[in-house]
Amino acid sequence: MIDDVFLIQEQVARKTVDALELRLTATEERHLSERAINNVPAYECYLRARHDMWRWHRDAIDRAVQLLRQALALIGDNARLYATLGVAHLQYREAGIDLSDQPLLEADACASKLFALYDHAASGWQLRGWIAYSRGYIQDAVRDLKIALALDPHDSDTLLLLCNCYLISGRVAETRPLLARLLAVDPLTPITRCMPGFVEVMEGNLEAAIEPYRQMFEMDQTNPMARLFFAWILILNHQHDEVNKLLKFFPPDQRETLPARLSFFLANAALGRCREAEAELTPQIEAIARATDLFPRFLAEGFALAGARQSAIHWLQVAIDRGFVNYPFLSRHDPAFEALRGDLAFNALLETAKHRWERFEV
Repeated sequence: MIDDVFLIQEQVARKTVDALELRLTATEERHLSERAINNVPAYECYLRARHDMWRWHRDAIDRAVQLLRQALALIGDNARLYATLGVAHLQYREAGIDLSDQPLLEADACASKLFALYDHAASGWQLRGWIAYSRGYIQDAVRDLKIALALDPHDSDTLLLLCNCYLISGRVAETRPLLARLLAVDPLTPITRCMPGFVEVMEGNLEAAIEPYRQMFEMDQTNPMARLFFAWILILNHQHDEVNKLLKFFPPDQRETLPARLSFFLANAALGRCREAEAELTPQIEAIARATDLFPRFLAEGFALAGARQSAIHWLQVAIDRGFVNYPFLSRHDPAFEALRGDLAFNALLETAKHRWERFEV
């Protein structure tokens, strides 16, 4: 009987349309027939995969990819599965695990299959948005994600990335209604729980941001990014004793990962232990850190806290080039850059961020 739920969902939708004597456009008809995942075992694979791919370590992402392929083997071509598989491949880059072109190529292949199935599917535009974001093309990502959201206003993955893109682009007001919708449709995914904290940080409300990041960490304490995020917000709030307690219990098998090294780098930098901080940054770690807007921003903040002005400005340039152009945050709200705000090179870099922030289209 559980298997009939998916069929009933479509039948109810169609009966509602008939009862209201509505006439669907061709796009709406395709969207209605784009049944999500009409098989319970496959749907379970999808849910488990979506949880694992947000855990930011290799074995979890490997498992997510395997689960999604298993679901595709069960039910054949499916738009949502292809979209989620594409995003799962991109997580190898987001987590700093694989910076080769392979994750992008795998995601591109999923997008091609998806658009071959449905030429105007919400999930297809969503995946295109994720690919653009992964390449550092934030404006292109927003354009694609807005199309995806218009076609499916309640997709959590679309809402999540669009919120993130708006926040790093300094568009906090546009983020808030999307975030409210995201929390309503997907309150149990750890990354969702921290997003209100990200909003607070971007507006300079650092103390208010602690609890959302604590919630993310407590929901999955083996997630290295959750521990990094929590350490970061504690550092910005000068809660160094809490940071030390948090890092003391970093899982040993994750100690050499990028999130772990960045956590210890930030903690040591904030306490003025410059030699210990720099020891965390191997050439490989620095190469990996260039893959996103997030990691170079953390490096810039750490070097700024340690008083290493040139290194801070260098990594902030990398973050801005990767899409972090939130000028209000950089110029006013980030306490890590307080000592740099009179520096000529820093202020010149802020002008670059300001120009891109002002031109960014929402």
